Parts: sequence; structure tokens; C-alpha cells
Amino acid sequence: MTERAVTKAIKEHQNRNRALRVHFEERKVSQNRPQPIDFHFWAWTQRDAAVLGKSLYQMGFLIRLLAPAPAATDPDRWSIEAGARIPLKEALSEQLTERLVRLAAQVDSIFDGWGTSV
Repeated sequence: MTERAVTKAIKEHQNRNRALRVHFEERKVSQNRPQPIDFHFWAWTQRDAAVLGKSLYQMGFLIRLLAPAPAATDPDRWSIEAGARIPLKEALSEQLTERLVRLAAQVDSIFDGWGTSV
């Protein structure tokens, strides 16, 4: 992934996070209380998926899924799902977003975003 593509991905995630922050504020959802959050990634090879999974684990994430994508989705990709119990404000932070996008890009993978139940 080129630096230009990395920068574009970071900006797109940050824009989405800004919209989510507004949504959470409107619904009066606490952004300070730790809660389970899932972070999603795509890799193109099993090796890249394993390297990314190991790096995420070393950052303190629990690796919940590291498996080939379903055949109907894209059999050439690998799905990585990492979980953490952190406050929403941390998941929404520009620092974490940039770190995850760059970490994924180092192994030719993509940070696809995060989700949680509120």
C-alpha cells in the first residue's frame, strides 16, 4: 500500500469516526466506559494474516478470528478479527486509527473498521 493510499484510508476512517462520535453523543452513549469492541482486517495471504494477528496480539488485542474469507465473499482473502475492551473514545481516536491502518499496511493488509454494541 502506498503512503498516499495509507493517508487516504486514515482520513476515511477518521471521517467515519467523527460521524460515529456525533451519533454516540446524540444518543448520550458514554464514551469513557470500557466495552467490548471488534476490529476488522483483511489480508491477502495466510502468512500476512498470521503476522498481523501476532502484531495485534502483542498490542494487547484478543484475536477472535483468523480464517479464510467465506467462499461466497472472496476466497482469496483472509479475515482477522481482533477484540479489545476499551472506551469508545479510544476506538474513535485518531492515534489508534492511524496505528491500525499503518500496522495492517505493513503486511499488505487492510484495516476495515470496528464495531460494538451500544
